[in-house]
Amino acid sequence: MRLVMRSLLESLSEYGDVMLRTIAEQWQAPAAEPAALAATMLEPERLRAFVAALPAEARAALAQVINAGGAIRGHLLTARYGELRRLGPRAIEREQPWRQPAGATERLWYAGLLFRRYGRLGNYHGEVYYIPPDLLAILPGYPAAGAPAIALTPVAVEGPGQEARDDLALDLATWLAHLRCTPALLLRDGSVAPSALAPLSQRWRGPADPERLALLVRLAVRTRLAVRRGMQLGVGNSARAWLEGGAFERQQALFDAWRSDPRWNELRRVPSLRCEDTGWRNDPLAARASVVEALRRLPEGWLRLGDFIAAMHEAQPDFARPDGDYDSWYIRDAATGQYLSGFAHWEDVEGALIRHLVLRPLYWLGAVALSEPSGPSPCFRITPWGWALLRLAAAPPEPEAAPIAVSSDLRIAVPRGASAYDRVRIERFARWQGRERDSDLYQLDPEAVWQAQNSGIQATQIASFLQRASGAALPPEAVQTLKSWGQGFGRITLRRAILLQTANAETLRQLKSDPELAQRLGVTVSDRAILVPEDQLARVLERLKTLGHWPRLEGLPEAPPE
Repeated sequence: MRLVMRSLLESLSEYGDVMLRTIAEQWQAPAAEPAALAATMLEPERLRAFVAALPAEARAALAQVINAGGAIRGHLLTARYGELRRLGPRAIEREQPWRQPAGATERLWYAGLLFRRYGRLGNYHGEVYYIPPDLLAILPGYPAAGAPAIALTPVAVEGPGQEARDDLALDLATWLAHLRCTPALLLRDGSVAPSALAPLSQRWRGPADPERLALLVRLAVRTRLAVRRGMQLGVGNSARAWLEGGAFERQQALFDAWRSDPRWNELRRVPSLRCEDTGWRNDPLAARASVVEALRRLPEGWLRLGDFIAAMHEAQPDFARPDGDYDSWYIRDAATGQYLSGFAHWEDVEGALIRHLVLRPLYWLGAVALSEPSGPSPCFRITPWGWALLRLAAAPPEPEAAPIAVSSDLRIAVPRGASAYDRVRIERFARWQGRERDSDLYQLDPEAVWQAQNSGIQATQIASFLQRASGAALPPEAVQTLKSWGQGFGRITLRRAILLQTANAETLRQLKSDPELAQRLGVTVSDRAILVPEDQLARVLERLKTLGHWPRLEGLPEAPPE
Protein backbone atom coordinates (compact mmCIF):
# COMPACT_ATOMS: atom_id res chain seq x y z
CA MET A 1 0.00 0.00 0.00
CA ARG A 2 1.46 3.34 -1.03
CA LEU A 3 1.75 5.75 1.87
CA VAL A 4 -0.66 8.70 1.83
CA MET A 5 0.20 11.16 4.57
CA ARG A 6 -2.87 12.38 6.44
CA SER A 7 -3.56 15.92 7.55
CA LEU A 8 -3.04 16.95 11.16
CA LEU A 9 -6.77 16.74 11.87
CA GLU A 10 -7.03 13.27 10.32
CA SER A 11 -3.99 12.08 12.22
CA LEU A 12 -5.23 13.40 15.56
CA SER A 13 -8.66 11.89 14.96
CA GLU A 14 -7.12 8.41 15.18
CA TYR A 15 -6.06 8.99 18.81
CA GLY A 16 -8.04 8.12 21.92
CA ASP A 17 -8.87 10.53 24.70
CA VAL A 18 -5.72 9.90 26.77
CA MET A 19 -3.37 10.70 23.88
CA LEU A 20 -5.37 13.77 22.87
CA ARG A 21 -5.29 15.11 26.46
CA THR A 22 -1.54 14.45 26.59
CA ILE A 23 -0.93 16.55 23.47
CA ALA A 24 -3.42 19.28 24.46
CA GLU A 25 -1.74 19.70 27.86
CA GLN A 26 1.64 20.35 26.25
CA TRP A 27 0.22 22.82 23.75
CA GLN A 28 -1.98 24.49 26.37
CA ALA A 29 -4.89 24.02 24.00
CA PRO A 30 -8.36 25.10 25.20
CA ALA A 31 -9.83 21.69 24.32
CA ALA A 32 -8.63 18.15 23.66
CA GLU A 33 -11.00 17.62 20.75
CA PRO A 34 -9.19 16.91 17.42
CA ALA A 35 -10.46 19.91 15.46
CA ALA A 36 -9.72 22.42 18.23
CA LEU A 37 -6.34 20.89 18.97
CA ALA A 38 -5.36 20.94 15.26
CA ALA A 39 -6.37 24.58 14.99
CA THR A 40 -4.18 25.46 17.99
CA MET A 41 -1.16 23.57 16.69
CA LEU A 42 -1.45 25.15 13.24
CA GLU A 43 -1.12 28.71 14.57
CA PRO A 44 2.30 29.76 13.12
CA GLU A 45 3.45 31.82 16.12
CA ARG A 46 2.45 29.15 18.64
CA LEU A 47 4.12 26.45 16.50
CA ARG A 48 7.35 28.47 16.23
CA ALA A 49 7.51 29.00 19.98
CA PHE A 50 6.74 25.36 20.74
CA VAL A 51 9.47 24.06 18.42
CA ALA A 52 12.01 26.58 19.75
CA ALA A 53 11.41 25.30 23.29
CA LEU A 54 12.13 21.66 22.35
CA PRO A 55 15.44 20.07 23.41
CA ALA A 56 18.21 20.31 20.80
CA GLU A 57 18.07 16.59 20.03
CA ALA A 58 14.34 16.72 19.39
CA ARG A 59 14.81 19.67 17.03
CA ALA A 60 17.53 17.71 15.21
CA ALA A 61 15.21 14.71 14.85
CA LEU A 62 12.47 16.97 13.53
CA ALA A 63 14.91 18.45 11.02
CA GLN A 64 15.85 14.96 9.79
CA VAL A 65 12.21 14.15 9.05
CA ILE A 66 11.73 17.50 7.32
CA ASN A 67 14.85 17.00 5.21
CA ALA A 68 13.56 13.56 4.23
CA GLY A 69 10.51 15.26 2.73
CA GLY A 70 8.24 14.93 5.74
CA ALA A 71 8.26 11.13 5.89
CA ILE A 72 11.09 8.81 6.91
CA ARG A 73 11.62 5.09 7.26
CA GLY A 74 11.10 4.13 10.85
CA HIS A 75 14.44 2.43 11.49
CA LEU A 76 16.36 5.43 10.14
CA LEU A 77 14.85 7.71 12.76
CA THR A 78 14.81 5.36 15.73
CA ALA A 79 18.37 4.13 15.16
CA ARG A 80 19.62 7.61 16.01
CA TYR A 81 16.89 9.15 18.12
CA GLY A 82 15.57 6.19 20.08
CA GLU A 83 12.72 3.71 19.86
CA LEU A 84 9.12 4.54 20.61
CA ARG A 85 7.86 2.50 23.54
CA ARG A 86 4.52 0.78 23.00
CA LEU A 87 2.45 2.09 25.92
CA GLY A 88 -1.27 1.69 26.40
CA PRO A 89 -3.56 4.46 27.71
CA ARG A 90 -3.15 3.49 31.40
CA ALA A 91 0.65 3.32 31.09
CA ILE A 92 0.68 6.74 29.40
CA GLU A 93 -1.38 8.26 32.24
CA ARG A 94 0.77 6.59 34.87
CA GLU A 95 4.26 7.15 33.44
CA GLN A 96 3.71 10.45 31.54
CA PRO A 97 6.50 9.55 29.05
CA TRP A 98 6.65 13.05 27.51
CA ARG A 99 8.19 14.31 30.77
CA GLN A 100 11.07 11.82 30.61
CA PRO A 101 11.05 10.50 27.03
CA ALA A 102 13.22 7.56 26.01
CA GLY A 103 14.61 9.69 23.17
CA ALA A 104 13.86 12.45 20.72
CA THR A 105 11.50 10.21 18.71
CA GLU A 106 9.30 9.76 21.76
CA ARG A 107 9.43 13.48 22.60
CA LEU A 108 8.09 14.44 19.17
CA TRP A 109 5.50 11.65 19.24
CA TYR A 110 3.88 12.76 22.49
CA ALA A 111 3.98 16.38 21.32
CA GLY A 112 1.84 15.53 18.30
CA LEU A 113 4.55 16.61 15.85
CA LEU A 114 5.24 13.10 14.62
CA PHE A 115 2.89 10.30 13.59
CA ARG A 116 3.35 6.69 12.53
CA ARG A 117 1.86 4.57 9.77
CA TYR A 118 2.68 1.43 7.81
CA GLY A 119 2.99 1.71 4.04
CA ARG A 120 5.30 2.05 1.05
CA LEU A 121 7.85 4.80 0.78
CA GLY A 122 9.79 4.42 -2.48
CA ASN A 123 11.16 0.86 -2.50
CA TYR A 124 10.64 0.55 1.24
CA HIS A 125 7.60 -1.06 2.83
CA GLY A 126 7.19 -0.91 6.56
CA GLU A 127 6.92 1.49 9.47
CA VAL A 128 7.04 5.17 8.48
CA TYR A 129 7.16 8.26 10.68
CA TYR A 130 5.67 11.38 9.13
CA ILE A 131 4.74 15.00 9.76
CA PRO A 132 1.26 15.90 8.48
CA PRO A 133 1.63 17.98 5.28
CA ASP A 134 -0.31 21.00 6.61
CA LEU A 135 1.92 21.07 9.69
CA LEU A 136 5.05 20.50 7.61
CA ALA A 137 4.21 23.50 5.39
CA ILE A 138 4.49 26.00 8.26
CA LEU A 139 7.26 24.48 10.35
CA PRO A 140 9.90 27.18 10.79
CA GLY A 141 13.51 27.51 9.82
CA TYR A 142 14.59 24.18 8.37
CA PRO A 143 16.27 23.59 4.99
CA ALA A 144 14.39 21.92 2.20
CA ALA A 145 14.93 18.26 1.46
CA GLY A 146 18.07 17.40 -0.48
CA ALA A 147 21.00 15.04 -0.69
CA PRO A 148 22.45 14.44 2.79
CA ALA A 149 25.77 16.19 3.27
CA ILE A 150 28.87 14.15 4.06
CA ALA A 151 30.66 16.59 6.34
CA LEU A 152 33.94 15.07 7.51
CA THR A 153 36.95 16.79 9.03
CA PRO A 154 40.31 16.04 7.39
CA VAL A 155 43.03 14.69 9.67
CA ALA A 156 46.81 14.85 9.63
CA VAL A 157 48.64 11.80 8.28
CA GLU A 158 52.40 11.48 8.04
CA GLY A 159 53.78 10.72 4.62
CA PRO A 160 52.04 10.38 1.25
CA GLY A 161 50.41 7.04 2.06
CA GLN A 162 50.03 4.21 -0.43
CA GLU A 163 48.74 4.63 -3.97
CA ALA A 164 48.11 1.83 -6.44
CA ARG A 165 48.33 4.28 -9.34
CA ASP A 166 47.79 2.33 -12.59
CA ASP A 167 49.18 -0.97 -11.29
CA LEU A 168 45.97 -2.81 -12.19
CA ALA A 169 46.01 -1.52 -15.77
CA LEU A 170 49.69 -2.47 -16.19
CA ASP A 171 49.01 -5.94 -14.80
CA LEU A 172 46.10 -6.31 -17.18
CA ALA A 173 48.35 -5.36 -20.09
CA THR A 174 50.82 -8.03 -18.96
CA TRP A 175 48.04 -10.61 -18.89
CA LEU A 176 46.83 -9.60 -22.36
CA ALA A 177 50.35 -10.16 -23.69
CA HIS A 178 50.37 -13.63 -22.11
CA LEU A 179 46.83 -14.30 -23.36
CA ARG A 180 47.88 -13.53 -26.93
CA CYS A 181 50.30 -16.43 -26.88
CA THR A 182 48.41 -18.72 -24.51
CA PRO A 183 44.59 -18.39 -24.47
CA ALA A 184 43.07 -19.00 -21.03
CA LEU A 185 41.16 -22.20 -20.41
CA LEU A 186 37.61 -21.64 -19.14
CA LEU A 187 35.95 -23.87 -16.58
CA ARG A 188 32.38 -25.11 -16.92
CA ASP A 189 30.99 -22.15 -14.96
CA GLY A 190 32.70 -19.74 -17.36
CA SER A 191 35.41 -18.69 -14.92
CA VAL A 192 39.07 -18.63 -15.84
CA ALA A 193 41.11 -21.61 -14.69
CA PRO A 194 43.71 -20.69 -12.04
CA SER A 195 46.43 -22.02 -14.33
CA ALA A 196 45.76 -19.12 -16.71
CA LEU A 197 47.21 -16.62 -14.22
CA ALA A 198 49.75 -18.75 -12.37
CA PRO A 199 52.66 -18.20 -14.83
CA LEU A 200 52.53 -14.46 -14.07
CA SER A 201 52.62 -14.77 -10.28
CA GLN A 202 56.06 -13.12 -10.03
CA ARG A 203 55.20 -10.32 -12.41
CA TRP A 204 52.21 -8.56 -10.82
CA ARG A 205 52.87 -4.98 -9.80
CA GLY A 206 49.97 -5.07 -7.37
CA PRO A 207 49.21 -7.79 -4.81
CA ALA A 208 48.47 -11.29 -6.11
CA ASP A 209 45.22 -11.20 -4.14
CA PRO A 210 42.66 -13.68 -5.57
CA GLU A 211 39.92 -11.04 -5.49
CA ARG A 212 42.14 -8.51 -7.27
CA LEU A 213 43.05 -11.01 -9.98
CA ALA A 214 39.40 -12.00 -10.36
CA LEU A 215 38.54 -8.31 -10.76
CA LEU A 216 41.30 -7.96 -13.36
CA VAL A 217 39.78 -10.81 -15.41
CA ARG A 218 36.26 -9.46 -14.94
CA LEU A 219 37.23 -5.99 -16.15
CA ALA A 220 39.04 -7.48 -19.16
CA VAL A 221 35.83 -9.29 -20.13
CA ARG A 222 33.58 -6.27 -19.36
CA THR A 223 35.66 -4.02 -21.61
CA ARG A 224 36.00 -6.77 -24.26
CA LEU A 225 39.76 -6.62 -23.99
CA ALA A 226 39.40 -10.38 -23.61
CA VAL A 227 36.66 -12.32 -25.41
CA ARG A 228 35.40 -15.86 -25.21
CA ARG A 229 36.01 -18.26 -28.06
CA GLY A 230 34.56 -21.66 -27.26
CA MET A 231 36.00 -22.79 -23.94
CA GLN A 232 38.91 -20.37 -24.13
CA LEU A 233 39.44 -16.68 -23.47
CA GLY A 234 41.57 -14.76 -25.95
CA VAL A 235 42.53 -11.18 -26.72
CA GLY A 236 39.68 -9.06 -28.08
CA ASN A 237 39.75 -6.63 -31.00
CA SER A 238 39.38 -3.63 -28.69
CA ALA A 239 42.65 -4.42 -26.87
CA ARG A 240 44.89 -2.50 -29.25
CA ALA A 241 42.97 0.79 -28.92
CA TRP A 242 43.00 0.45 -25.12
CA LEU A 243 46.74 -0.29 -25.06
CA GLU A 244 47.49 2.64 -27.36
CA GLY A 245 45.58 5.06 -25.14
CA GLY A 246 47.14 7.11 -22.36
CA ALA A 247 47.56 5.83 -18.81
CA PHE A 248 44.60 7.78 -17.42
CA GLU A 249 42.42 6.86 -20.39
CA ARG A 250 43.06 3.17 -19.70
CA GLN A 251 42.34 3.68 -16.01
CA GLN A 252 39.08 5.53 -16.70
CA ALA A 253 37.88 2.65 -18.90
CA LEU A 254 38.50 0.15 -16.11
CA PHE A 255 36.93 2.37 -13.42
CA ASP A 256 33.80 2.96 -15.48
CA ALA A 257 33.50 -0.76 -16.25
CA TRP A 258 33.69 -1.58 -12.52
CA ARG A 259 31.34 1.22 -11.52
CA SER A 260 28.63 0.06 -13.96
CA ASP A 261 28.98 -3.71 -13.49
CA PRO A 262 25.72 -5.26 -12.18
CA ARG A 263 27.25 -8.72 -11.65
CA TRP A 264 30.44 -8.02 -9.72
CA ASN A 265 29.19 -8.45 -6.16
CA GLU A 266 31.49 -7.06 -3.45
CA LEU A 267 29.13 -8.06 -0.65
CA ARG A 268 29.83 -11.74 -1.30
CA ARG A 269 33.57 -11.06 -1.22
CA VAL A 270 33.76 -9.36 2.19
CA PRO A 271 36.01 -11.70 4.21
CA SER A 272 34.16 -11.16 7.51
CA LEU A 273 30.81 -12.19 5.99
CA ARG A 274 29.44 -15.50 4.81
CA CYS A 275 26.46 -15.04 2.51
CA GLU A 276 24.13 -18.03 2.32
CA ASP A 277 22.30 -18.83 -0.92
CA THR A 278 18.69 -18.99 0.20
CA GLY A 279 17.12 -17.09 -2.69
CA TRP A 280 17.74 -13.51 -1.53
CA ARG A 281 19.44 -11.06 -3.84
CA ASN A 282 21.25 -7.81 -3.23
CA ASP A 283 21.89 -5.06 -5.78
CA PRO A 284 25.67 -4.52 -5.98
CA LEU A 285 25.29 -1.81 -8.61
CA ALA A 286 23.03 0.35 -6.43
CA ALA A 287 25.25 -0.03 -3.36
CA ARG A 288 28.40 0.76 -5.33
CA ALA A 289 26.77 3.79 -6.96
CA SER A 290 25.73 5.17 -3.57
CA VAL A 291 29.22 4.88 -2.12
CA VAL A 292 30.82 6.42 -5.21
CA GLU A 293 28.30 9.26 -5.12
CA ALA A 294 29.12 9.83 -1.45
CA LEU A 295 32.81 10.06 -2.34
CA ARG A 296 31.95 12.91 -4.68
CA ARG A 297 30.68 14.94 -1.71
CA LEU A 298 33.80 14.50 0.43
CA PRO A 299 36.40 17.18 1.15
CA GLU A 300 39.99 16.94 0.02
CA GLY A 301 42.60 15.55 2.38
CA TRP A 302 42.97 12.51 4.62
CA LEU A 303 39.76 11.20 6.20
CA ARG A 304 39.19 8.48 8.75
CA LEU A 305 37.49 5.51 7.15
CA GLY A 306 35.54 4.98 10.38
CA ASP A 307 34.20 8.55 10.14
CA PHE A 308 33.07 7.97 6.56
CA ILE A 309 31.27 4.77 7.55
CA ALA A 310 29.58 6.61 10.46
CA ALA A 311 28.54 9.42 8.11
CA MET A 312 26.97 6.92 5.69
CA HIS A 313 25.15 5.31 8.62
CA GLU A 314 23.69 8.68 9.51
CA ALA A 315 22.99 10.13 6.07
CA GLN A 316 22.27 7.10 3.87
CA PRO A 317 22.01 3.90 5.89
CA ASP A 318 19.82 2.11 3.33
CA PHE A 319 22.39 2.50 0.52
CA ALA A 320 22.71 -1.29 0.14
CA ARG A 321 19.05 -2.15 0.87
CA PRO A 322 16.82 0.49 -0.75
CA ASP A 323 13.76 -1.43 0.41
CA GLY A 324 14.82 -1.07 4.06
CA ASP A 325 14.40 -4.81 4.65
CA TYR A 326 17.08 -5.84 7.15
CA ASP A 327 15.68 -9.30 7.89
CA SER A 328 15.60 -11.19 4.58
CA TRP A 329 19.35 -11.46 3.90
CA TYR A 330 20.91 -14.63 5.29
CA ILE A 331 24.41 -13.52 6.25
CA ARG A 332 26.58 -15.01 8.97
CA ASP A 333 29.61 -13.65 10.74
CA ALA A 334 32.44 -15.64 9.14
CA ALA A 335 34.26 -15.97 12.49
CA THR A 336 31.42 -16.79 14.87
CA GLY A 337 28.73 -18.19 12.57
CA GLN A 338 26.17 -15.79 14.09
CA TYR A 339 23.37 -14.57 11.82
CA LEU A 340 23.66 -10.83 11.19
CA SER A 341 19.98 -10.00 10.87
CA GLY A 342 18.28 -6.70 11.59
CA PHE A 343 19.32 -3.05 11.48
CA ALA A 344 21.31 -3.55 14.69
CA HIS A 345 23.95 -5.35 12.57
CA TRP A 346 24.33 -2.48 10.08
CA GLU A 347 27.94 -1.94 11.16
CA ASP A 348 28.75 -5.64 10.66
CA VAL A 349 27.25 -5.80 7.15
CA GLU A 350 26.92 -2.38 5.51
CA GLY A 351 29.85 -0.97 7.45
CA ALA A 352 32.03 -3.90 6.41
CA LEU A 353 30.91 -3.47 2.80
CA ILE A 354 31.91 0.22 2.74
CA ARG A 355 35.26 -0.63 4.31
CA HIS A 356 35.79 -3.36 1.70
CA LEU A 357 34.94 -1.04 -1.21
CA VAL A 358 37.38 1.63 -0.08
CA LEU A 359 40.27 -0.63 0.92
CA ARG A 360 40.10 -2.91 -2.10
CA PRO A 361 38.48 -2.02 -5.48
CA LEU A 362 38.59 1.77 -5.03
CA TYR A 363 42.23 1.51 -3.96
CA TRP A 364 43.18 -0.98 -6.70
CA LEU A 365 41.57 1.28 -9.31
CA GLY A 366 43.63 4.27 -8.15
CA ALA A 367 40.69 6.34 -6.87
CA VAL A 368 41.90 6.51 -3.26
CA ALA A 369 45.20 6.43 -1.39
CA LEU A 370 45.50 4.65 1.94
CA SER A 371 47.41 5.04 5.17
CA GLU A 372 48.01 1.78 7.03
CA PRO A 373 45.36 -0.19 5.11
CA SER A 374 45.80 -3.20 7.38
CA GLY A 375 45.68 -1.18 10.60
CA PRO A 376 42.68 -0.85 12.92
CA SER A 377 41.97 2.80 11.97
CA PRO A 378 42.96 3.38 8.35
CA CYS A 379 42.59 6.74 6.67
CA PHE A 380 42.02 7.45 3.01
CA ARG A 381 42.05 10.35 0.63
CA ILE A 382 40.80 10.76 -2.90
CA THR A 383 43.77 10.95 -5.24
CA PRO A 384 44.17 13.53 -8.04
CA TRP A 385 43.35 10.71 -10.45
CA GLY A 386 40.40 9.81 -8.20
CA TRP A 387 38.80 13.26 -8.56
CA ALA A 388 39.15 12.92 -12.33
CA LEU A 389 37.76 9.35 -12.31
CA LEU A 390 34.76 10.72 -10.38
CA ARG A 391 34.34 13.37 -13.10
CA LEU A 392 34.98 16.18 -10.60
CA ALA A 393 38.28 17.30 -12.11
CA ALA A 394 39.74 17.47 -15.57
CA ALA A 395 41.65 14.43 -16.76
CA PRO A 396 45.35 14.92 -16.02
CA PRO A 397 47.54 15.69 -19.04
CA GLU A 398 49.05 12.58 -20.56
CA PRO A 399 52.87 12.76 -20.65
CA GLU A 400 54.82 11.56 -23.64
CA ALA A 401 55.55 7.84 -23.55
CA ALA A 402 58.92 7.19 -21.93
CA PRO A 403 61.47 5.57 -24.27
CA ILE A 404 62.81 2.09 -23.66
CA ALA A 405 66.56 1.46 -23.32
CA VAL A 406 68.41 -1.24 -25.29
CA SER A 407 71.93 -2.32 -24.31
CA SER A 408 74.59 -3.88 -26.51
CA ASP A 409 73.80 -7.36 -25.11
CA LEU A 410 70.12 -6.89 -26.10
CA ARG A 411 68.84 -6.27 -22.58
CA ILE A 412 65.76 -4.05 -22.68
CA ALA A 413 64.63 -1.76 -19.85
CA VAL A 414 60.96 -0.71 -20.14
CA PRO A 415 60.06 2.12 -17.71
CA ARG A 416 56.64 2.38 -16.11
CA GLY A 417 55.68 5.27 -18.36
CA ALA A 418 56.50 3.48 -21.62
CA SER A 419 53.80 2.84 -24.19
CA ALA A 420 51.61 -0.03 -23.01
CA TYR A 421 51.23 -1.19 -26.60
CA ASP A 422 55.00 -1.29 -27.07
CA ARG A 423 55.32 -3.17 -23.78
CA VAL A 424 52.97 -5.88 -25.07
CA ARG A 425 54.82 -6.10 -28.38
CA ILE A 426 58.14 -6.62 -26.60
CA GLU A 427 56.58 -9.62 -24.84
CA ARG A 428 56.37 -11.33 -28.25
CA PHE A 429 60.11 -11.60 -28.79
CA ALA A 430 61.86 -11.08 -25.45
CA ARG A 431 61.87 -12.83 -22.09
CA TRP A 432 60.94 -10.99 -18.91
CA GLN A 433 63.83 -11.10 -16.43
CA GLY A 434 62.59 -9.06 -13.49
CA ARG A 435 62.01 -5.52 -12.33
CA GLU A 436 64.57 -2.92 -11.35
CA ARG A 437 63.13 0.07 -9.50
CA ASP A 438 60.08 0.82 -11.64
CA SER A 439 61.32 -0.60 -14.95
CA ASP A 440 60.65 -4.06 -16.36
CA LEU A 441 63.74 -5.85 -17.67
CA TYR A 442 63.68 -8.10 -20.75
CA GLN A 443 66.33 -10.15 -22.55
CA LEU A 444 66.50 -11.07 -26.20
CA ASP A 445 68.11 -14.44 -26.85
CA PRO A 446 68.23 -16.86 -29.81
CA GLU A 447 65.36 -18.96 -28.45
CA ALA A 448 62.99 -15.99 -27.96
CA VAL A 449 63.82 -14.53 -31.37
CA TRP A 450 63.42 -17.94 -33.02
CA GLN A 451 59.92 -18.27 -31.52
CA ALA A 452 59.07 -14.76 -32.77
CA GLN A 453 60.30 -15.60 -36.27
CA ASN A 454 58.14 -18.71 -36.30
CA SER A 455 55.13 -16.49 -35.55
CA GLY A 456 55.96 -14.29 -38.53
CA ILE A 457 58.14 -11.57 -36.99
CA GLN A 458 61.45 -11.06 -38.81
CA ALA A 459 64.67 -10.13 -37.04
CA THR A 460 64.89 -6.94 -39.11
CA GLN A 461 61.42 -5.92 -37.89
CA ILE A 462 62.54 -6.44 -34.29
CA ALA A 463 65.55 -4.20 -34.86
CA SER A 464 63.40 -1.46 -36.45
CA PHE A 465 60.89 -1.60 -33.62
CA LEU A 466 63.56 -1.36 -30.91
CA GLN A 467 65.11 1.64 -32.60
CA ARG A 468 61.76 3.45 -32.83
CA ALA A 469 60.69 2.62 -29.24
CA SER A 470 64.05 3.69 -27.81
CA GLY A 471 64.27 6.85 -29.88
CA ALA A 472 67.93 6.16 -30.62
CA ALA A 473 70.13 4.05 -32.86
CA LEU A 474 70.79 0.56 -31.56
CA PRO A 475 74.30 -0.34 -30.39
CA PRO A 476 76.25 -1.87 -33.32
CA GLU A 477 76.79 -5.10 -31.37
CA ALA A 478 73.03 -5.49 -30.89
CA VAL A 479 72.36 -4.92 -34.59
CA GLN A 480 74.98 -7.50 -35.59
CA THR A 481 73.66 -10.09 -33.13
CA LEU A 482 70.10 -9.74 -34.39
CA LYS A 483 71.31 -9.98 -37.97
CA SER A 484 73.17 -13.23 -37.31
CA TRP A 485 70.16 -14.74 -35.55
CA GLY A 486 67.97 -13.77 -38.48
CA GLN A 487 70.31 -15.36 -41.02
CA GLY A 488 70.22 -18.65 -39.17
CA PHE A 489 66.47 -18.94 -39.55
CA GLY A 490 64.57 -20.74 -42.31
CA ARG A 491 67.28 -22.80 -44.02
CA ILE A 492 65.62 -25.88 -42.55
CA THR A 493 61.84 -26.42 -42.24
CA LEU A 494 60.08 -28.91 -39.99
CA ARG A 495 56.46 -29.56 -40.91
CA ARG A 496 53.78 -31.84 -39.51
CA ALA A 497 52.71 -34.28 -42.23
CA ILE A 498 50.14 -37.03 -42.89
CA LEU A 499 51.68 -39.96 -44.71
CA LEU A 500 49.63 -42.10 -47.09
CA GLN A 501 51.27 -45.51 -47.67
CA THR A 502 50.16 -48.21 -50.07
CA ALA A 503 50.84 -51.96 -50.08
CA ASN A 504 52.54 -51.68 -53.47
CA ALA A 505 53.62 -49.16 -56.08
CA GLU A 506 50.76 -50.02 -58.44
CA THR A 507 48.12 -48.96 -55.93
CA LEU A 508 49.79 -45.56 -55.48
CA ARG A 509 49.97 -45.08 -59.27
CA GLN A 510 46.23 -45.77 -59.50
CA LEU A 511 45.47 -43.20 -56.78
CA LYS A 512 47.64 -40.53 -58.43
CA SER A 513 45.90 -41.17 -61.75
CA ASP A 514 42.48 -40.30 -60.27
CA PRO A 515 41.87 -36.62 -61.26
CA GLU A 516 39.89 -35.70 -58.17
CA LEU A 517 42.29 -37.37 -55.77
CA ALA A 518 45.47 -36.18 -57.49
CA GLN A 519 44.69 -32.50 -56.88
CA ARG A 520 44.40 -33.13 -53.14
CA LEU A 521 47.61 -35.11 -52.65
CA GLY A 522 50.96 -33.59 -51.71
CA VAL A 523 54.62 -34.40 -52.31
CA THR A 524 55.58 -37.96 -53.32
CA VAL A 525 57.92 -39.53 -50.77
CA SER A 526 58.54 -42.88 -52.47
CA ASP A 527 56.91 -45.27 -54.95
CA ARG A 528 54.63 -46.42 -52.11
CA ALA A 529 54.20 -43.24 -50.01
CA ILE A 530 52.86 -39.72 -50.55
CA LEU A 531 52.05 -36.77 -48.24
CA VAL A 532 48.49 -35.54 -47.62
CA PRO A 533 47.99 -31.91 -46.57
CA GLU A 534 46.12 -31.71 -43.25
CA ASP A 535 43.39 -29.49 -44.66
CA GLN A 536 42.69 -32.09 -47.38
CA LEU A 537 42.47 -35.15 -45.14
CA ALA A 538 38.67 -35.31 -44.91
CA ARG A 539 38.18 -35.03 -48.69
CA VAL A 540 40.94 -37.58 -49.42
CA LEU A 541 39.32 -40.05 -47.03
CA GLU A 542 35.93 -39.55 -48.64
CA ARG A 543 37.34 -40.15 -52.14
CA LEU A 544 39.29 -43.25 -51.08
CA LYS A 545 36.09 -44.80 -49.70
CA THR A 546 34.28 -43.98 -52.94
CA LEU A 547 36.99 -45.83 -54.86
CA GLY A 548 36.59 -48.84 -52.57
CA HIS A 549 39.65 -48.25 -50.42
CA TRP A 550 39.10 -48.31 -46.63
CA PRO A 551 42.38 -47.16 -45.09
CA ARG A 552 43.76 -48.12 -41.70
CA LEU A 553 44.08 -44.99 -39.47
CA GLU A 554 47.10 -44.76 -37.20
CA GLY A 555 47.27 -41.74 -34.86
CA LEU A 556 44.47 -39.98 -36.72
CA PRO A 557 40.86 -39.29 -35.69
CA GLU A 558 38.26 -41.60 -37.19
CA ALA A 559 36.22 -38.61 -38.30
CA PRO A 560 38.65 -35.81 -39.14
CA PRO A 561 37.21 -32.27 -39.21
CA GLU A 562 35.90 -30.95 -42.51
